[in-house]
This record gives sequence, structure tokens and C-alpha cells, in this order.
Amino acid sequence: MNLFIRLMTLLFLPLISHGQQEKSIGSSSPWKMHTIDNTSFGADGSKMSDVDGDGKLDIVVAWEEGGVVRLYFQPNEPKSKWPFVELKAPDVEDAFATDLNGDGNQDLVSLSEGSHQRITLHWAPKEKSNLRRSERWKSEDIPASLGKTKWMFGRALEIDGKNGTDLIVGSKNPNGTIGWLESPEDPGDLEAWKYHEISKVGWIMSIELMDMNNNGLKDLLITDRKGELRGLRWLENPGPDQADQPWKSHFIGLKEGEPMFMGLYVLEHTPLPGILVPDLMKGWVHFTPNDRKWDEKFIPYPVVSGSRGKSVAIADIDQDGKLDMVASFEGALGKSGIIARLDFQAASAQVLDISGEKGVKYDFLTLIDLDGDGDLDILTSEETAEDGTKKGLGVIWYENPLK
Repeated sequence: MNLFIRLMTLLFLPLISHGQQEKSIGSSSPWKMHTIDNTSFGADGSKMSDVDGDGKLDIVVAWEEGGVVRLYFQPNEPKSKWPFVELKAPDVEDAFATDLNGDGNQDLVSLSEGSHQRITLHWAPKEKSNLRRSERWKSEDIPASLGKTKWMFGRALEIDGKNGTDLIVGSKNPNGTIGWLESPEDPGDLEAWKYHEISKVGWIMSIELMDMNNNGLKDLLITDRKGELRGLRWLENPGPDQADQPWKSHFIGLKEGEPMFMGLYVLEHTPLPGILVPDLMKGWVHFTPNDRKWDEKFIPYPVVSGSRGKSVAIADIDQDGKLDMVASFEGALGKSGIIARLDFQAASAQVLDISGEKGVKYDFLTLIDLDGDGDLDILTSEETAEDGTKKGLGVIWYENPLK
């Protein structure tokens, strides 16, 4: 059924909050949910990359309580079973794919907190025919990361212009840090990887790679939810010759808040992005650049959603030419864990319940047309069941009903 018709036939409940009017759409018609996998415990984030080179994006997921990383290969029909390869990774918090040694094959990187506290490189087999055979992957820990801190989030980025791909990695206290692991001439020489601290942190949540000062170098845009340096800020890349030194920090906002996973979108007439950040228990803060400062606008959470904002993504999901916000939540027992705020900058917005009341603790979101029908679906993971266990819904996607 056409999304416009569906919206018009649902009951609109007026909601006045913080001076801003919203129309809240009840939980009677959530989007159809498809399960990719729910057979392990504690699905904790998902990142996409075409690992097998077939032109379709695959999914890397950290299962924290399950102690494994799983790489899911996208099938021709995304509603069918997704085959996967499983690699051991105790206390894993994040994982992603990148070609570490320049051999044309994407390897996996996992970051572990808890008592395991290490960064592990999972080397892909050279023959793509062996990608789905767990025993053909080789997992090795980076000694410079062992027992140092609780590693939380990572990205791949070429920093020094030499050797293989470098790794941006962040952690949480104790010894909270964000920095980069310098790839040696032989990336397979694990002892030769060096860690360079960029800044202290309290609890890194998100890391985005973006040129914030228009000098051709990727800077780090981060959210840090705890400690003296908490907030939304960016760390200025000093260039390859000085990258082993601390990077200059530029605060944008939320110094007194608890920022979670940010969402970015493109603005006209400026290379800087618009930024939306959930302030955990309060609402979203919308940042837009204005000359040399950032304007802020507060948007409260709707009554139908969970109590703790987790992540946001911005795109036109109903194809009306206006940007919408899709958001995920923790604390969503008996509430909606994923909602959309249609035309999110409008004075009178519409809030659409997407997930219904099934999930409790959702992670960050990816907006992608998985079923190839021309509209954006929602990929995410959910890690906590109603009874408080880490069974949860697992790795899931919601089918946009527009087409």
C-alpha cells in the first residue's frame, strides 16, 4: 500500500512538547521486520561492506555476549537466509571490514572490551571460494592493544601515506583513548603495529571521517559520552608528517550532555554537514554550521518512543523531497524502538512508529534499499529481550512499505 495512504488512514494524536507541535502516529502499523540472524547473543552493531566482491553489500556484526563476529553474505533475495562465516572474538564490541594488507581481499577487524581488551585482525583467505569457511580465516591480536583499555569503536583510514591501511580506534575508561594504529611495512608483523594517541576520551560512541576544515585531509568527528572531554567535537588531522602527535580538538557542543551515535546529512552551500545527536535521556540536538560557530536546536523525543536515544540517520524515506530522521532507542520496553520523524525540520512534524513494541535496545541504523524496490529500508541490530537477557531480535531489517 502507498505510504501516503497508510499515513492518512492512521490516527493522528496531537502532542505539544517544548513549544514544538508533533503529530504522533500510533503503533498500529509498524513496518514489516525481516530477521537476518537471531541465533547468537548480544547483537551489538552492524557495518556494511562488499567483502565477497559480488556487488552487494555484506554485513559485519559483533555479537558481544556470544563472543563472535559474524560476516553475513547478502543473497540475491535479501528476505531469504543470509549465509555467514563466524570468527571467535570474546567481549567484542565492534567489528568492520577493510583490506589490511593490500592483497585485494577484505579482512575483518574486531574491537573487544570487558576483560578481553584487545584489537584482533582476522585475515581473509586468499581464495574467495574459501570466504565462507571459518577455519580458513586466521585471527591474530595486535600486541600494542592488549589489556590497554576497553576498545569500543573503529574505522579504517590511511593516515601516514605509507604501508597498509591504518586503523582509527577508540575506547572507554579506564584509560579511555582515541588514536590510530600505524600499519607497518609488513602488516602481518603484528609486533610492528604502533599505537599513536590522538586524544583522551571517556567513552567513545561514534567516529565519522570528514574533512572539517576543507584542507583535503580527513578529520575525526566524534561523540564522547563520558568524562571531562565529553561532547561532540572534531579532531584536526595535522597531516602525515605530524600525525603521531596529539591532534587539535575543536568542540561543537554537548559538553554537559551524554551524546550517543550521531547522524550526518549534506547541506547546500557549505562543505560542513548538518549533525543530529541523541542526548541520551533528553532529546536530539540538531547542529548546523553558521560561519565559525554552530547553531543548536533541541528536538524532544516523542511519547511513543523508548526513553534513551541511541542513534539517528537522515534521508528522504517517504520520497516527498524533504529530509526525514530515523531514530533508534534503548529503554524501549513497551514502546517503539525505531521511529521516523517525517520532514524532521518542520514546525509540525509527523512521528511514525516503525518497529512497534518488539525490541528493547537497538543499535545504530543503516538506511539502504535492501530489496531493490527503490525506497530506503532500515538495517539495524537489537540485543536485549523483554526478560533482560541478551537474546534480543538479533540482526534485522525493516521493509519500507512505500513501494
